[in-house]
Amino acid sequence: DLSTSFTILLAIFFPSVTGIMAGSNRSGDLKDAQSSIPKGTIAANLTTTVIYLVTAILCGAAATRQVLIDKLGESMNGELIMSIVAFPHPYVVLFGCLLSTIGAGLQSLIGAPRLL
Repeated sequence: DLSTSFTILLAIFFPSVTGIMAGSNRSGDLKDAQSSIPKGTIAANLTTTVIYLVTAILCGAAATRQVLIDKLGESMNGELIMSIVAFPHPYVVLFGCLLSTIGAGLQSLIGAPRLL
């Protein structure tokens, strides 16, 4: 689809990588920071990438092609695919987004004073 831009795709993937970097802010607590930070950062980025790819494959397996290419959600009455296939309840997705936002805010509050 030509209307999907690189900026939109970056906006989807970028938060997963910035959360990993927040963990690097706590490097003062590590015994061997020089060795642990590069290994941990690379492992976290690879883990996140694998999770994103597996999620894309599972969404592709759980929905028809027409539903997947419908950007506005008209074929599903405005519902999200992830909220429909979420277990045990559709609100799991809502609570996950809420807790993720709160966690990112708390990480910023903890990491910023250590950098300053």
